[in-house]
Amino acid sequence: MKLTLIAEGSTKWQRFIKRWGVSYLLGDDVIFDTFGRADVFWGNIGRFRVDIKRIKHVVISHDDWDHVAGLTPLLNHNCDVSVYVCKNSSQTLKEEICRFRSCLTEIDKPIPITESVYSSGEMTVNTKRGVLFEQSLVVRTGKGISVITGCAHPGIAEIVRRASEQFKEEIYAIIGGFHMKDNSPSQNEKIIKDLWSMGVRVIMPSHCTGKDAVALIKKRYGNACIQLRENESVEI
Repeated sequence: MKLTLIAEGSTKWQRFIKRWGVSYLLGDDVIFDTFGRADVFWGNIGRFRVDIKRIKHVVISHDDWDHVAGLTPLLNHNCDVSVYVCKNSSQTLKEEICRFRSCLTEIDKPIPITESVYSSGEMTVNTKRGVLFEQSLVVRTGKGISVITGCAHPGIAEIVRRASEQFKEEIYAIIGGFHMKDNSPSQNEKIIKDLWSMGVRVIMPSHCTGKDAVALIKKRYGNACIQLRENESVEI
């Protein structure tokens, strides 16, 4: 299945100017997250010639600003979509989706999105901001399971472990923001070791993973660590 990076922000400068977040197109009908700036998201949709009318499913990993900004313009141009959010997402987000009369699905448990794409189900983590709720995508392909994350606040190793237990298949790739940017080197080395021991073969870090963590991933994975640029695609 083809995965395309629509928009991504990962540097300190990009965070400062709010060009921060991530958004992926999976196949030609599933969008995962909608970036942190609506103008960038929608501009890239046009430049990259994404056929918005073919989009049937929009999955929001969690309701932080850097993952939902492009949702309103998307629904303005195609409200005939199903939008999947965590059950404990903000009421504001849910009301915005319902304003367009799009089909809202509140996720708590793993469910299929398409024949080969699934929600991981709502996962939780305690933070200084309180409890955060997040879902990821799990994609079944001939290569095994690929896991796509928005920020991986519950922990990328825990998300992968859960996907592996749920689907009882080998993990081929993990893609997305892994929220390793504020960790110590020893913390990140342990996470990478855990991912390696779970059989993860390809890692495509972006967004909030952090450049130091990416360097450690490259050290372990070599050419199997792939950093996509906007409008680049890969088969997963």
